[in-house]
Amino acid sequence: MFSKKDIATYYNHTLLHYKVGWQLRKSMGLHYGLWYSDTKDLHDAIQNTNKKVAEFFPEKENINILDAGCGVGGSAIYLAKNYNCTAKGITLSPLQQREGSKYVEEAGLTKQIELSVQDYTGTNFPDNSFDVVFGIESFCHADEKADVYREAYRLLKPGGAFVMIDSIKTEKGKLPKHKKTIDWLLSRWAINDLDDGPQTYEKLASEGFEEVQVENLTKEAMPSIKRIYRRAFWGLITIPLYTIIFPTKYHFTRRHPESGWALHKCFRKKLLDYVCISARKPKV
Repeated sequence: MFSKKDIATYYNHTLLHYKVGWQLRKSMGLHYGLWYSDTKDLHDAIQNTNKKVAEFFPEKENINILDAGCGVGGSAIYLAKNYNCTAKGITLSPLQQREGSKYVEEAGLTKQIELSVQDYTGTNFPDNSFDVVFGIESFCHADEKADVYREAYRLLKPGGAFVMIDSIKTEKGKLPKHKKTIDWLLSRWAINDLDDGPQTYEKLASEGFEEVQVENLTKEAMPSIKRIYRRAFWGLITIPLYTIIFPTKYHFTRRHPESGWALHKCFRKKLLDYVCISARKPKV
């Protein structure tokens, strides 16, 4: 069972991997990205995910958004810059928060964006604070996903939108014979377990959300999943040298390259889907 401290440790100790292997300094996104026919490169794909979140913004000015599991703040920066919104970003990783705050300052957006170290299942924000609460590949880390939905509901203004872009188990992925394969991936990323679609919809409804909708984005994410798979080979080759230069006893750093193989196998065998799930807090 991974604790919140374990999750923070994972991100603290793999940040260099994302810098080297995922153009973090340029795109500031740790997520897969979405590839369409006109997508030119990884940077564009990552921004496409941010644009997907923006599809749920209300048509009004001065909106306030929360990136719950913000990484180094890349999505908040893109959205604040392109949609003139005010953003809060929260992460369990102090290293991500410090790195992201530098990016915010470099972008000249300190008046619009604030990043802090907080748990998205229990924040210090007041009720009805945000027009949109979203998470990109972050809610997967929650031990009980309903805790995320309950806090998001509290934080959203009436009529506000909840958006999660993440992986869920398929019906095939729920079968006991595939548990070992999925656990291989989850153990490398400090994730205890994933829900399936029906579990997700039921839990959102139980917390009071309405208009629950799902869009399957597996096809759009596959180019990045294949990219991670290819880079995993280089990671496995160089990991002995890496551990000499950056000596560490941490499980996540040593075993991180394996996640590329595990990820590709889970999606190749159709054990997981990559989806955008949205819901609304009732207006009254």
